[in-house]
Amino acid sequence: MDPTADSQPASTSPYRPSIPITTEIRTHCQIYLDEQLYVSALALLNDLVTTGASHPDRINRPAIAPIPFHIELVSALLIHPRYTTQAPASERLELASRSLTLLRNILAILGPINARLDDAFSLEPMNATRASRRGRNTTDYDDGSSGSDEEEPERMQGILANKGRLRTCAKDFWHIVGWAFNCSVKHPQRWQHWKVWLEYMLDVLEADYTERERLDRKEHALNPGTLDARCEFKLLRKCMIAKYLSDVQSRSSAARRIARSVFADGSVASLKEFPEVYPNETKEVKFQNGQKRKRGFTLDRSFGGYDYQDADDPSEQPEMTDPEPESSQDDDEGNLSGQDPYLGGPESIALRQRVLKLLSQTAADFPVEFIDYRDLYEAIYTCMRPLPVPAFSLIISPSPSSQLPIIVLISLSQLLLLRLLPNTAPRPHTITKRDNDELTQAVLEQCFMPFSANTSAVDDNAKVSILIESLFRIFLRSCPCYHTPDLEEAIEKGIAAREDKIRGDKRRKDTAERRKEEESDRMWLTQSGERLRCLSAWVEQKSADDDHD
Repeated sequence: MDPTADSQPASTSPYRPSIPITTEIRTHCQIYLDEQLYVSALALLNDLVTTGASHPDRINRPAIAPIPFHIELVSALLIHPRYTTQAPASERLELASRSLTLLRNILAILGPINARLDDAFSLEPMNATRASRRGRNTTDYDDGSSGSDEEEPERMQGILANKGRLRTCAKDFWHIVGWAFNCSVKHPQRWQHWKVWLEYMLDVLEADYTERERLDRKEHALNPGTLDARCEFKLLRKCMIAKYLSDVQSRSSAARRIARSVFADGSVASLKEFPEVYPNETKEVKFQNGQKRKRGFTLDRSFGGYDYQDADDPSEQPEMTDPEPESSQDDDEGNLSGQDPYLGGPESIALRQRVLKLLSQTAADFPVEFIDYRDLYEAIYTCMRPLPVPAFSLIISPSPSSQLPIIVLISLSQLLLLRLLPNTAPRPHTITKRDNDELTQAVLEQCFMPFSANTSAVDDNAKVSILIESLFRIFLRSCPCYHTPDLEEAIEKGIAAREDKIRGDKRRKDTAERRKEEESDRMWLTQSGERLRCLSAWVEQKSADDDHD
């Protein structure tokens, strides 16, 4: 949210207005879902949402909005183990594909507000949700009609509508985020499904934030009495991400837990804090004689939040087993703690960055309701400090694939450097005379480039070099840089200082894994230093070309 943009004109809505689903059609959907005829239910709901989408004046033609309860059930088909990893392979793809298509159409056509996705993805206990609905009595739609408490769904059979609901299984949204990222490291089969759900949810949260801000600006522009005042952003303060962050309210302990969920790494501590969402969801189902699971049978054990019943044919009973361990990058890297040095790989890193971006935006816009962005970055620093160097580099490097805005990268990189550098290093505000994160060539040359880390650990010095390199790359992209003796001296002095510093590391390397891990960190440090020299040479060549011109 740009604080200088209060006077900007509000853009038009990209979404179609909504009208409530009729009682008759809702009953049909209810029957399909109750009988677990999910393919038929998904086809009907998708037809309702997309009808009229090709009309030339479609943006002004209302679309039928499914009730939030049905949207909630559809989203569960993406992740519930009964319909994903514990379903026969031949049955997994169609349901997930159809569910995702419907959810994407709902978001693209109706938008998060018209589709009432805040209700669909609310994780409040059912009693609290019902009380809230009784309190507001009616829900207004864009066409002036309203839906009442009669939309409260009747009791429905099936695990998805009962014990399989996310609001029943998950403690809160950050429990889900932490478990999903744990899966990216420890449970690749589950990650294949959780990453789809998490990516969609981030799209929803971002769209909800943007649309509420647009509506607030529109309301502000239409009210002549407020043109000279700042927009209050009343709708934006009730956005979905704000509800997920409602427990923070400047509490550093809650903010640290949220940061830990973003950096969940599959470790014992992380799995304890963010355990599986569905009971036994990482278990696998094996069938004897290659038989498919017969609908309705159960075993005596609870599995994925539901029970199997005994089949008439004993040969059709499934066997529940732990998944076979898969080879991971840990084996290649020889990481001492068994921690994945890449935190689940590029897809996982990109989603983690998107969560960080959303948190940074919310903290910058609403420091009172959430937490000041500086305190948020302190919590992030606590989680990033112990990361393996490869994962650290993937998150903080300003690559074209990075999901973090430049302003976030600059602020976060400077805070990390200030925590890793010795106290003798000058602080940026002493150079710029401003209390902000302004990045200048003088700040780079005097505050960051010439220094080693405040410890002799190889990984700390590698991280310092990577942070300096990242800031230098950002500066070269956006600001004019001049090759001077001071620049080259600062780069060479820093490279030498970090190499000298790690020679003083007297910690025992008592295992082959620890020695291999340190060798990898040394390689990262050396290569980062070489890249800094290459950047300096590029600046020198560019300066010479400019002088020649």
